[in-house]
Amino acid sequence: MHHSHSQFRNNKSCKNLIEQLGGSNFKPAQIKNAINSTSNAPVVSTNQVIAHLRALRENNMSKEAVTVANHFQKRKSEDPNFYFELELDTNGTLRSMFWADSRAREAYLTFTDVIIFDVTYKTNRFKMPFAPFTGVNHHRQSTLFGCALLADEREETFTWLFEQWLTCMFGKAPGAIITDMDGAMRNAIRKVFLQTRHRFCSWHIKKHLLEHVADMRDADSNFYKDYNHWFFRRKIEDSETEWKTMVDKYGIDESHWLGKMWDLREHWVPAYWRDTFTAGMTSSQRSESINSFFDGYVNQNTSLVEFLSQYDKALVERRKAESEEDFKSKNTIAKLNTTSPLERKAGEFYTKKMFNIFQDETMGTFALWKDKLGKNGNVVEYSVGIRTDDKKKYVRVLFDSSNDATATCECAKFEREGILCRHVIHVMDRKQVPTIPKRYLLKRWSIDARYRAGGTTSVTQEDTSGVNGLKRWCLMSTWQQLIEKVGNDEILFKKMTDFCTELAVEVEKKEKEIVAP
Repeated sequence: MHHSHSQFRNNKSCKNLIEQLGGSNFKPAQIKNAINSTSNAPVVSTNQVIAHLRALRENNMSKEAVTVANHFQKRKSEDPNFYFELELDTNGTLRSMFWADSRAREAYLTFTDVIIFDVTYKTNRFKMPFAPFTGVNHHRQSTLFGCALLADEREETFTWLFEQWLTCMFGKAPGAIITDMDGAMRNAIRKVFLQTRHRFCSWHIKKHLLEHVADMRDADSNFYKDYNHWFFRRKIEDSETEWKTMVDKYGIDESHWLGKMWDLREHWVPAYWRDTFTAGMTSSQRSESINSFFDGYVNQNTSLVEFLSQYDKALVERRKAESEEDFKSKNTIAKLNTTSPLERKAGEFYTKKMFNIFQDETMGTFALWKDKLGKNGNVVEYSVGIRTDDKKKYVRVLFDSSNDATATCECAKFEREGILCRHVIHVMDRKQVPTIPKRYLLKRWSIDARYRAGGTTSVTQEDTSGVNGLKRWCLMSTWQQLIEKVGNDEILFKKMTDFCTELAVEVEKKEKEIVAP
């Protein structure tokens, strides 16, 4: 009989109807209209619907948080190197979660050069954004390094997640990360991944470009031609010069979308990314392909625990595909198209997929022509391109024949993708280089990059008192990078040699002390 209980919105039948419609993906305003249509006078508001659904979500989330924690604890008992972290609010309600198993962590240690991070996928009962950390393996397949379900897409949430990522991966930040243009995400990356290059997804750039330059396109039919002429400049100075021409011609100012994007040019203009390895990736499409893969396993009514269980099943399927490619690469002999020693070396070193890419570059050399532009000591400069093309389209290749042959190309394919371009292969073949120099054979593309005859290598971070597998990996990785960077510098090489000799004496002395008693 109380007034508060006589209102329809507080009746159990009304609450049940709100919950049913909410579970069917009706928006709060639609739920309000559906309920109010049963009465002559409005009995429920949009805010009241939102408040009830929020209270229901928090109540259910609290119940599922315990089950989720139990699920992760079970996984950790089965896999000691399984890592997880739950973020709770002041009321103890689950906000976000992050997890990665031992194989995902090990895979990241091998392919730490570039990752894709995307949060556009929402497929669980609580509509929490699913945020996978995706990379590319030695077969150029998408691979998962870790995953998260987030409470929201605020800067604080992203900062928490990226800090968890570093803890999980023993402080090893990625060399480059590809995301959409979200400002909160960009700020969090700047805070946590201090040395990481951050690139915007090229697909999102193109999508926004079509939306914001319609006026320029309608005013001048040559806009896209001028845009591409600027966008694909190879050198930073050329890009900046062409940009000034674009600004003058089309009246682009700081208030225009393009003007604002120019201020962020280091995140998306190709000229600024020619020296950064991205494994040939420029967009978050791989992350979206990961998302679509889970469509057959989860839906918008999936509970959190059920989501995690189905996620594990989907992950098994993806890893099975990697194992199949490992088997093919280890148990088939590369079929050569030429007698080139460079192709033969590539067939011995690369995975099946990467060898096919190298072969495409090799076959492309037959249409090329080179002109000698000049020589400085052992360094010769060539202009290389397709014979029938205008020579303005040719690229410049610098070839150094001293010691282990080196070559750099203006197209920067090796710097970006880690495999030689057809221009360099053409020059090396004509100069009769006997094999691919070691510096151009990246282990991340090799047959042995991930394959282990006795299974995967176990790594852990929890034991900080001794030297574990992960610490050894970090040391070996750092030392290998130093050796490669030192190159032919005699002074630096002598410093490294002296350090090794000094350390060897110290180790030998310690061994004698242990053996003496």
